[in-house]
Amino acid sequence: MIQAKVKTQDNKKKIMTHSELIKEIVLIFGIFIALLIGAVIFFTYRNSHPSKKVTLMKESLVRRSKVPNVIIKATTAKAVDVSTGKVVRAARIFSSVNDKTIYLGLDLHAPKIGTRIDYVRYLNDRYVDHGSIEVTKNGTGYLIFSWTTINGYLGVRPDGKYKVSTYTDGILEKRVLYTVTHEKISSVEEDNQVSINDSDFLLAKILK
Repeated sequence: MIQAKVKTQDNKKKIMTHSELIKEIVLIFGIFIALLIGAVIFFTYRNSHPSKKVTLMKESLVRRSKVPNVIIKATTAKAVDVSTGKVVRAARIFSSVNDKTIYLGLDLHAPKIGTRIDYVRYLNDRYVDHGSIEVTKNGTGYLIFSWTTINGYLGVRPDGKYKVSTYTDGILEKRVLYTVTHEKISSVEEDNQVSINDSDFLLAKILK
């Protein structure tokens, strides 16, 4: 009798243990499902709202692009008037043999002292060089960059299509295109318009 009673109690313990195990499994499964649903909701929400982030970035760039309006005009030329310091003989086509210096003249609108004007130059869409000038006087209305070759074999200017992007405090304002060639050509491509979607809109992105 005593042995039978003990066995009955042991069976009850086993049943209770089995029941608790099932409950734990159900609980763990429920937690797993809840986490899975939460993750799905999170990633679905995040992926469904990228346009808002892009829109905000574009709006920020638009606001920043409206700030400078400093570079009014960019002109390439073959010579400089020593009396005025401005470029003359504006040109878009240059000889790789005869034109030793190419000038870039920038007409400016009331830049403040400390304003930084940069250019980045490309040849056939490949980076060539970068230059920068800081405005040191109020009322500065004109700046010049120039590129000069040295006589001799190493001074030959490579033929090709050049693009110069100009910046005010790191924001793209004007582009100018010119061509260098040893042959005679009658025209070059028109300067293309600046857009906040351009890959070179921010100077920091180009020079990083």
